[in-house]
Amino acid sequence: MLAQHLKTTAIAAAILSFSAAASATIVTSVKPLGFIASSIANGITDTEVLVPAGASPHDYSLKPSDVQKLKSAEMLIWIGEDVDAFLDKSIDDLDYKKVLTIKDIAAIEPFLLKGEHHHHHHGEGDAHEGHDHAHKGHEHKGHEHKGHEHAHEGHDHKHEHKHEHKHEHGHEGHEHHHDHEHEDLGVNWHVWYSPDISKAVAQRIAAKLLKQYPEKKDLIEKNVAEFNRTLDEQSAKIKTQLEGVKDKGFYVFHDAYGYFNNAYGLKQTGYFTINPLVAPGAKTLAKIKEEIAEHKVTCLFAEPQFTPKVIESLSKGTKVNVGRLDPMGDAVKLGANSYAAFLQFTADSYAQCLAK
Repeated sequence: MLAQHLKTTAIAAAILSFSAAASATIVTSVKPLGFIASSIANGITDTEVLVPAGASPHDYSLKPSDVQKLKSAEMLIWIGEDVDAFLDKSIDDLDYKKVLTIKDIAAIEPFLLKGEHHHHHHGEGDAHEGHDHAHKGHEHKGHEHKGHEHAHEGHDHKHEHKHEHKHEHGHEGHEHHHDHEHEDLGVNWHVWYSPDISKAVAQRIAAKLLKQYPEKKDLIEKNVAEFNRTLDEQSAKIKTQLEGVKDKGFYVFHDAYGYFNNAYGLKQTGYFTINPLVAPGAKTLAKIKEEIAEHKVTCLFAEPQFTPKVIESLSKGTKVNVGRLDPMGDAVKLGANSYAAFLQFTADSYAQCLAK
């Protein structure tokens, strides 16, 4: 009897482990993309995220377990630029049909913020002091990129990322031979904070899922409709919530929030740094101190992935508030409506500090 029970248990465990191995998943580079994917794939397939809680994509390196996730994934969703450059080399080993590269989605083009990284104050003549776009400390982590010629509908991103992407990602009709120079750093690639871009991404995820799960057509369409409806409703609530603080100035730790600020009418005074791995320069800090003294700045926002002492020192001896924004949304769980919840989480973080 016991032997029979043990045998049954072993078979059940084997079936479970087989189904776990067989159950393909969507893998996203960063969690905010996981919010979009898990909303659209709800009830269809699971979503996993590569960059873990507490980590930043800006200095992340793939672990062997991540490589396994990539190999077994049915779909990989990444931005393909700057933020998740840690994936560059690994992408070449994947079947391009299962890769969704957000930068190659033509529908996002009208919504991209360009030149954002070059105008808030780095202090006059700060000349990106201390943050040399050259990405010191970022240098794309050895991604010797060369080659990547973006035939992006009529605009040639001739970038020299020094990295060979031989994968003509085709990316749904786009020949992806990039020749990336860092000119694309003129684009703010924290695109998950744009409701419009996120809707376009959701639509593309749905299109890819439909090819893989034609029998789930009704559910996929229902999920997309629910995603758009919930997002519109949440956006209306957020606009109302932030109405009373929209004229208050603030500094964010790094320049990641432009899309959110534009969508909901917030007026960011500036940012400490472009690349969160590099400390801001002295002229930038002098400018921030001056603006705090002139009462132009209500709040300084830190991020949980970094603990900049500079924010603590600036807040001492002044009445400026210190808040925290999490561009990865670590506190939000993946699943249906998680993207709308992430935007609400960000709005609450802003309101808590700016309304003081």
